[in-house]
Amino acid sequence: MRSNPKKQEILLDEEIDEQEFVSIINSFYIYDCYIYAIIPEYEQDLLNELSNIFIEVDKFPLTRSFPREIGYLGYVKDSQKRYVYEFYLRSTTMDYLIFSETDVSELLGKITKKNRKDLYKLFELNMVPHITIGPDGQWLNIVEYCIVSSFTNGCVSLIRHCCFGSLFCWLEKKNKDLVF
Repeated sequence: MRSNPKKQEILLDEEIDEQEFVSIINSFYIYDCYIYAIIPEYEQDLLNELSNIFIEVDKFPLTRSFPREIGYLGYVKDSQKRYVYEFYLRSTTMDYLIFSETDVSELLGKITKKNRKDLYKLFELNMVPHITIGPDGQWLNIVEYCIVSSFTNGCVSLIRHCCFGSLFCWLEKKNKDLVF
């Protein structure tokens, strides 16, 4: 099975407000939105605000700060999209920030202080659709995956994973029911 990532960029208005930003996220993630991040300890007000819902997986020193700060690796399940805009506003001070409809919390334990840059690779290698924020919050990077699979009987099926909540759209399916 091979995967063809479909990437697109959505340019954001400099003065985008919360309602407009949440509307864009809702167009991709109707139901759940997981926010994966490494939150620096100097974002203490955000950590306090999220204290009941931020699931901390690990913490380690951040290399790009002086004096050396601690970063908290974790995630928030934001079904009502209450925090997506807050994270967007802080994206210029947080090096690692990803939105996704998929729960990859079990895979976060593989991220350590030595491979924290692999947080993005974790989504790409596992073909998990996700959204990242471009430099200075100027655009969103949308990554979706189109999976092409060949079966032993020569049948080729195109399977398209659409990012509309938790729905999976099967565009073409031949001969057998697919089991995942």
